[in-house]
Amino acid sequence: MNQCLSLDQNSTWKARLQCDFHRASTGKTERARLAHEGPLRVQKLFHDEDLAHCYLLHPPGGMVSGDDLSCRFRVHPKAHVLLTTPASGKLYRSRANGSLQTANAQLSVDPGAFCAYLPQDTIIFDRAHGSLNTQVSIAANATFLGWEHLVFGRFAGNHPFTQGQISQSLTIHRQSQLLYRDHLQITPRVLHEISGLSAMTSFASLILVLPDTFDTTEALLADCRDGLRDFSGISGATAIRPHLVSIRLLSDRSETTRMALESLWLIIAQHLLNRSVQLPRIWRT
Repeated sequence: MNQCLSLDQNSTWKARLQCDFHRASTGKTERARLAHEGPLRVQKLFHDEDLAHCYLLHPPGGMVSGDDLSCRFRVHPKAHVLLTTPASGKLYRSRANGSLQTANAQLSVDPGAFCAYLPQDTIIFDRAHGSLNTQVSIAANATFLGWEHLVFGRFAGNHPFTQGQISQSLTIHRQSQLLYRDHLQITPRVLHEISGLSAMTSFASLILVLPDTFDTTEALLADCRDGLRDFSGISGATAIRPHLVSIRLLSDRSETTRMALESLWLIIAQHLLNRSVQLPRIWRT
C-alpha cells in the first residue's frame, strides 16, 4: 500500500559559495579560489577568447520557505567573467509560517576587470515570499553589467501569481561611494496596477556601470534602443549618469523578454570588448 509522505516543515537549505577569478599569464581568466557549503557549485569554466563563462549550479533547482543562498564573487584586476545559471530559478509557494526564501549575491570588481552577472529568469510561484538582494562594489575603471529577470506565475497550466510578495534590491558602490540603489517590493496588486507592472508577468531590470574613461555612452545607448525597436513589450533605456545605464523591460511572455536581454548582451559586449561575443552555450540547452 502506497503512503504519501509529507514534507518536513523544518526542511530548508542554507548554502554559501565564494569564488574568485584572476587573469592568468595566458591572458585567460581562471578560478583563483573556490569555497562552498551546501548545494551551491560552479562548473568548470568555458571560454569565449579572454572571457570566461562560469555556470552557477543550485542542484535543488528551486527555493522553499527558509532557504538562504549566499554567493560572493571577486573579479581580480583585468579578469573578464560572465556569470550565469543553467536554467530558470524558482521560488516555490511559501509554507504557512510565511518564512522567506532569500538569495544574496555580493560581487567585487577590481580595477580593469569586467563582470557580467546574467542569471536566467526566476519564476515566482503563487504565494511565494522571496527576498533577492545584490550588492556590487566596483573600481573606477572596471565594468559591471547585471540583470534580473522575474516571471510571475506559471503560464503553462494557468497558475497566476495571486498572493505573496517579492522584495528585490540592488546596491552599487564605486570607490566606496554609493553610486546606485534600487529597491522594489512586488505584490499581486503592484503586478496589476498601471503604475506598477501593468499586468505584464515578465519583468527585467538591467544595469550597466561603465569605466570612468568610457566616452561613448550615448552611442551605446542608441544601439541598445535600436536593438529594442522590435520588442513587443514596454521598454525604457536611459543614462542615469554618464557612466551608469539602466534598462527595463516588461512583456507578457518570458521568452520575449529573454530574447531581448540576449540581444542587449550582444550589443553591449560589442561596445565594451570591441568584438563579437558568443551567447553562453547553456542558454541553448
